[in-house]
Amino acid sequence: MIFVVLGLGGVFFGLGYLITEGNASLLLSGYNTMNSEDQKSFPLKEYLREFKRFHQLFGLGFTSLGLVFYFLDENWLGYHLGITPLLAYLYFYWNTRKYTLQQSRNSKRQFWIGLSVLIAVLGFVVAMLFWSERKNTIVWTDRALTIEGPYGRVIPLEKIDSIKLLDDLPEISSRLHGYSTGSVAKGKFKGPKDVRYHLLLDKPYERVLKISISGEPPILLSLEGVDEVALAELLSGQLKN
Repeated sequence: MIFVVLGLGGVFFGLGYLITEGNASLLLSGYNTMNSEDQKSFPLKEYLREFKRFHQLFGLGFTSLGLVFYFLDENWLGYHLGITPLLAYLYFYWNTRKYTLQQSRNSKRQFWIGLSVLIAVLGFVVAMLFWSERKNTIVWTDRALTIEGPYGRVIPLEKIDSIKLLDDLPEISSRLHGYSTGSVAKGKFKGPKDVRYHLLLDKPYERVLKISISGEPPILLSLEGVDEVALAELLSGQLKN
């Protein structure tokens, strides 16, 4: 996670140097969709000065705040990665509105559309983060194991190939879809050689229950309030019957 923070901080900082007057017509969002008349009247030099200063400060601030969260409370790092960039760009977008709102009606319309999209995405990300933090629960029947909550699912017993308790989590190389912070990892993940996993983990964990399912990625489960050893024994006994 620390490398993600450093990498993103470097990207944000570098963006301030990436876009210049020479390539703005290709790379600068909003400006590259203006017609030629709007581009001629747009104060590009002044805007790029603010653009560069913002990304320098944001890149440094994002990295510094990420390091603070990493060492003090890694649980907040997931929120920082998902929310801080959106808040920062929302601030920058609104703070530089004077450049866009002086242009044509089409540019003004694009500004309000862009602002609405940023607000909508921020709301969606915040909602998803809070949704992902909800606790998972286990519901058992004689036909299926139901995992309720974020990224939960219903597992028919006849589809379970094997049950195994692991002392260590298999190597995970990337997240495909889901949520991962210092205390939670839930969703679809990938290991070396494109091996797929469905993770349902509340950290820290002592034992991980691996549920192998026919035709699907195995589930790696270690949830708060769930006794993985007892669940493994229950499932194994049910499968033998």
